[in-house]
Amino acid sequence: MATDRTARIELRLPAGSLELEVTAPDGDVPIGRVLPLARALSDRIVELTVLDAEAHGRAVSCRAGCGACCRQLVPIGQAEARRIAELVDAMPEPRRNEVRRRFDAAARKLDEAGLAADLRRRDAWDADDRRRVGLTYFHQGVPCPFLEDESCSIHPDRPLACREYLVTSPAENCSHPTAEGIDMVRMPTSVWTAAARLEPPVPGARSISWTPLVLALEFAAGHPEEPPTRPARVLVDELFRNVAGPLAKAEADPSA
Repeated sequence: MATDRTARIELRLPAGSLELEVTAPDGDVPIGRVLPLARALSDRIVELTVLDAEAHGRAVSCRAGCGACCRQLVPIGQAEARRIAELVDAMPEPRRNEVRRRFDAAARKLDEAGLAADLRRRDAWDADDRRRVGLTYFHQGVPCPFLEDESCSIHPDRPLACREYLVTSPAENCSHPTAEGIDMVRMPTSVWTAAARLEPPVPGARSISWTPLVLALEFAAGHPEEPPTRPARVLVDELFRNVAGPLAKAEADPSA
């Protein structure tokens, strides 16, 4: 019979130390089983970072009812895409059909705007592509399929990238973002990329493999088979190493 193993992990953040008690089974699990831990870790890092920002007089302006950022290009890993699809599948009717309709409408709008081809070759993007496509995407005003009354209708299950995006600039600036008008809360590390790096690399890709949130159902339908399972303790260890990497780099080079 498989038994659980518990370990205490400490991360040193610019805003202070973060201690977590992590429990993982001995057996092999899919990458998606690590997502609840990644979410909890992301929330704790965000919490400490926001407290530090507030201590320096910077108040977060993000609130329910302000959904401008829910029209941005949101990157999610493969495991997150599959969990999003499972979340939609578990919804009762008629809500499930309505949410699927929104996904379809978003995909059609991207097709009409000529963005679909760019989004489907995302593994070949460079930095210029990311900026160009991201701005073009935002200007289309495509709402997240889970956006209702300008608020996230799946807030507890929202993607990792959404958890890590916060601003202290006036909320109205987010509707017309510029480098001068948006003051982001800079996270010391990115949990969404740390989790996405657990996925098998895509041959020829310039960066980690990801998919836009609005194409999550399409991705899950086209890739129903998950990567091979791996020992849970190995996945957890790798996740924390991926999270700690940028922290170690920043500590070695504060200007990074």
